[in-house]
Amino acid sequence: MSKRQYTRRTDEEMMADLEAKISSIKVRIEAKQRKDSPVLKKWKRVQKTLSTFAQLAMDHDRADVANSVTAFVAGTNRLVEELPKDSQA
Repeated sequence: MSKRQYTRRTDEEMMADLEAKISSIKVRIEAKQRKDSPVLKKWKRVQKTLSTFAQLAMDHDRADVANSVTAFVAGTNRLVEELPKDSQA
């Protein structure tokens, strides 16, 4: 068995990784400070329930219902992820 080759990351690569972590932490902090934070938390549960329902519909040969639910989730998800109009100003 041959010895495994390791490649060290350069300083620039490590800095880029750390900057990416910092930006993701900043996004998470901003999300927590939003006024509609409870809506975002509840939306994750609703989204999971609706996806379970869509799968149930597919399992019982109701693709029309599953497609409608999936489209509703996609459209609502776009609305939920947007900043409220008060915060944008």
